[in-house]
Amino acid sequence: MDGQICFCGRVGKINCSWTTSNPGRRFVGCERYGKAGACGYFMWVDAPMCDRARVVIPGLLRSIGRLEAQVRREKKIKMYLVVALITSWVLWTCVFALVM
Repeated sequence: MDGQICFCGRVGKINCSWTTSNPGRRFVGCERYGKAGACGYFMWVDAPMCDRARVVIPGLLRSIGRLEAQVRREKKIKMYLVVALITSWVLWTCVFALVM
């Protein structure tokens, strides 16, 4: 499929659709597909997905997105906690030095 010549004479490029109706389905399009000057060449590489896959895959992608956002939030919280811990050690050391 890759290497097909599109209507404007360019080599077609394999892309992946992430629409709700065709999640993860590959297609060949003009190398300028989605940009100004594209010729409109389009051909599916993969067979159509079953109805169940059209429901399950977007749900899985949403779940992945939520989990990745949660990981980013927890990394930020971890960074704040490390800064707070280091700050408390520095302050404790200063107080201890003044007392002694």
